[in-house]
Amino acid sequence: MKPDFDTALQQHFAAISNRDLDAFKSHLTRGEKLYTIVQNGHAFTTPSECIDIHAQWFKDPDWIWEGSIVHKVVGEDMAMALVKYQYRSKPEVEPFSTWLLYVFQLQEGEWRIVHDQNTALDYAAFARANGIGD
Repeated sequence: MKPDFDTALQQHFAAISNRDLDAFKSHLTRGEKLYTIVQNGHAFTTPSECIDIHAQWFKDPDWIWEGSIVHKVVGEDMAMALVKYQYRSKPEVEPFSTWLLYVFQLQEGEWRIVHDQNTALDYAAFARANGIGD
């Protein structure tokens, strides 16, 4: 029986919001390639790089991440979710929005991320929130 895709998405969102690196890792491909494209266009290409950048990010106790599903397509062994999320680097700062596209593949009976792409709607706001260009 195929696992429920919505449940997999909600578990992944919870892993992010709760800064739970072990849960986050459990949702990633077991393959050698995982493209993680970040807001500035840089592409990380392996699961370990994706894990490393999230491990650093999860150490910061101040950010707030709130994602909502805009569109999804679920096939037999592939699925995608277009997510729009609000991000605050600190609770008191103005949030900004980012698009996030996840592509999942059914692997070992579980939905696992095989592609992760972020696109900042306002790159200047993203850069300011993350100390880029200061």
